[in-house]
Amino acid sequence: MPGTARIPVLILTGYLGAGKTTVLNRFLAASGARIGVIINDFGDVNVDAALVAGQVDEPVSVAGGCLCCISDPDQLDQAFKKLTRPDLSLDAIVIEGSGVAEPPALLRLVMDSRVPRVRFGGLIEVVDAVHVPEAEAAGWDLEQHVRAAAVVLLTKTDLATDPGSRQALERRIHRANPHAMIIEAPHGVFDPALFVDAGETEELEFGQLALWNPGETLGESHSKDGHSHHHVHHQSVTVEHDGTVDPVALSEFALDPPESVYRVKAIVDVATSSGPQRFAVHSVAGYVTVEAMARGQDEPLASSLVAIGLDLDRADLQTRLASVCLPPTTPPASAAQLRRLTRFRT
Repeated sequence: MPGTARIPVLILTGYLGAGKTTVLNRFLAASGARIGVIINDFGDVNVDAALVAGQVDEPVSVAGGCLCCISDPDQLDQAFKKLTRPDLSLDAIVIEGSGVAEPPALLRLVMDSRVPRVRFGGLIEVVDAVHVPEAEAAGWDLEQHVRAAAVVLLTKTDLATDPGSRQALERRIHRANPHAMIIEAPHGVFDPALFVDAGETEELEFGQLALWNPGETLGESHSKDGHSHHHVHHQSVTVEHDGTVDPVALSEFALDPPESVYRVKAIVDVATSSGPQRFAVHSVAGYVTVEAMARGQDEPLASSLVAIGLDLDRADLQTRLASVCLPPTTPPASAAQLRRLTRFRT
């Protein structure tokens, strides 16, 4: 499916020492995409930017304080404007929040951005599976921080020795945010294709683990105890349709996708009284954005819908995505039906 002009912005948060920079470095090394990074340093010394130097296609630092508390939101928009220059051809932008940044405030800054070429791509909370009690003793609030997360990455799971504590942690996360997807990321390793596309492939191979752990087999890493740890890979289900879609059904699916689905992306035609209109639709954990696309007057009708996630029920998703597609005899959508989809336009 062809890409769209808007660049997804991923927010990476987590308390100090949770492993954000390790996760960021490994994401940059394995994604296969061109990534811009906004590093929010808590303080005037740009330490974190040095840690990712050489792995970032275009770094920008917003220094001097907590990004979620900046008095002038235009400071972030200026960074977005720099990173969305067409000559950079970036596939995604990552904001690495400071250890004290409040995720809901960061999310609101991105959602309220006035830069037309960015869209929200998801909030990822990094949680050290071993040292949550120490973080909470220092004032970090687990429930507050995971409440806005689309994904919770559990790091240092290779060091967790108490299954009961680990299960209790996951239950707490689910109580605070039933919609969050919890993913193990031992050694900071995870499948980047869940978050961002690279090139033209829908199935991005995650075979670059040797960059960090030479000699590992695909899908495994080995901790110091000699045990292997399986890495979960993304899956995708695609439906192609030579026709139009139901804007109401598509908006409902994008707003409330199945629990196993993290991302939905679609380029679709919608029949209207004035002729077919084309839209690009993106949904990240139920956060929906829609944009109008140019369409040739004589271009044949075509719609493409993709669901991306973990442990997908492929048959069910094929059925649900196909149910969004309409037969050629269907009347055009009414103005009210069209608004159900276009209300997400920015």
